[in-house]
Amino acid sequence: MQIDLSGKIALITGAAGGIGRACAQTLAEAGAFVVAVDLNEAGAQETVDLIGGGLALGCDLAQPDPVTALRERVIAETGGVDILVNCAGLIAYRRGINAVSVDEWDLLLNVNLRGTFLICQAFLDGMKERRGGAIVNFSSLAARVGGIEVGIHYAASKAALIGFTRTLAKEGGPFGITVNAVAPGVILTDPVRRQVAGHEEAYTAQIPLRRLGQPQDVANVVLFLVSPLSNYITGTVLDINGGMYMG
Repeated sequence: MQIDLSGKIALITGAAGGIGRACAQTLAEAGAFVVAVDLNEAGAQETVDLIGGGLALGCDLAQPDPVTALRERVIAETGGVDILVNCAGLIAYRRGINAVSVDEWDLLLNVNLRGTFLICQAFLDGMKERRGGAIVNFSSLAARVGGIEVGIHYAASKAALIGFTRTLAKEGGPFGITVNAVAPGVILTDPVRRQVAGHEEAYTAQIPLRRLGQPQDVANVVLFLVSPLSNYITGTVLDINGGMYMG
């Protein structure tokens, strides 16, 4: 069965590279009109150029005023969104609780957690009016098992997104809006590639499927979650880690 998202407007944050770019390309290939959003507007434009069309917008997702301006621009140019993919986030590696400053804690939670909250808050009412839609939030393996390499603030932000997702699913459900999360494991984006360099075999040995994940592995699951194939799935978390965690 071929997934057809023709006529759907998909807003993807963190779309300038990595998993966000893979999601943008995959949803565009399925027919969606992609709004690529990133703090790095030039990178978002590169993504739009790669997929051959769409709308690239820069936005500081952690701040209410830029998100409000983003909503107004998107509504003016597209009429509203049917799909939200909240991929934007910061990653921080293991440092110990005493090494994490309050400022760093606030920055990471503002981007990873508050940013997702602000985007959903900005567009949920419009999705309710359209009587349907799909939201995918990005958690992490770190939320499931605690940080292995990542810092405590990263793990905390990603764990909080699971509760956020399940609660929003209860609000969106009566309006035909599904809200789910994905929890990627070791996925070879540029920051992860740098972190595992020289230790790939050690990481791979912990994974039953015996390979590290690729951004496309995550994008494929996101495509499923925003498609009609999953329209009776909401409030769940899908783990994408090659079997490293089986919950």
